[in-house]
Formats: sequence, C-alpha cells, structure tokens
Amino acid sequence: MTAGSPRPMTPLRPPAPRPPRTPRESAGYIPWWLLVGVAAAFIVAAAVLLGIVLVTRPAELPQATASAVVITAAPAASSELATATLQAPPTPAPSDASPSPPPPPPGVVGVGAYVQVVGTGDAGFLNLRSEPNIDSPVNYLAIENEVFQVQAGPTNANGFDWWYLVDPATNT
Repeated sequence: MTAGSPRPMTPLRPPAPRPPRTPRESAGYIPWWLLVGVAAAFIVAAAVLLGIVLVTRPAELPQATASAVVITAAPAASSELATATLQAPPTPAPSDASPSPPPPPPGVVGVGAYVQVVGTGDAGFLNLRSEPNIDSPVNYLAIENEVFQVQAGPTNANGFDWWYLVDPATNT
C-alpha cells in the first residue's frame, strides 16, 4: 500500500450479542446481607421499645379514690329501686387499733339484683377485683353508669361487704 491509496475495506460485522444481565447488574438489586441487616435492626429496635414500655409502665392500675353510688333494682319480681353508697374505709388514726367498717348501705343489694355504677367522680371508674380483698388484682374497671347483676355475696373482708358481680350481657 502506498501513501494516499485507499485503505482496503474490511467487511462490517454485526455487533456481538450482549450477554444477559445478571440480577446484580439490575437497578433494583439489593444484596441479601443488607436485607438481613435491616431486618435485624428493626427487631433490635422493637425489642428496645418493648423493654422501655415494660419498665416504665405503672406497677398497678390507678386506684379509684372517689366514692361510688350503686343503684340497685330488685329481681324481676319486684320493681323497687334502692340506692347504695360504697365508700372507702376511713384511714385509721395512729392511736386507733382497728378501723371500723363503713355503715351498711341503704337499700336492698342481694343475689339477683341489678346494680349500676354511679358517683365515681373524677376517677370515672370503679375497680372490680378477682377476690374479695383490696390487695387482689383488678379484673375490670367498671365505668360510670355500667350495669351488673349480683350473683353471690356478700363476703366481708377489709371492712367491706364484697359482692360477686357479672355483666348480664356476657355473663363475665
């Protein structure tokens, strides 16, 4: 070939086919170890939050300090209504050896009667306990105007007459 002479022409070849893309080359690829790390971080954060909730929750539910007035209705045979007032026992003075129980409530409270929670004041609820004892766990917080049926009682403990109350709608 001499200077100024045209270059020999080579035939054009089609471009080589591209190899298929692997998942790692795609734009949405996330490595498995990154997914495991993010999941582990969420699990650790949830465990920490659960621990904080368990440590900072109150040991006991708030106790009602207000008096409660219970309105009762005699069993279905009678339509008389009676009102009973439940009050916390008086705090004994240091010189007082034994507290005196509160006076018995006026009206009729008995097995089969329906009672309604009223007069709970600012608390808005009345503690219903699992056993007739002021130290037993609270099973339920009865809200103002809630109605229950007396199924057993009374049992005298801690200076109170305790009654076994049941929700008439669910028998619980």
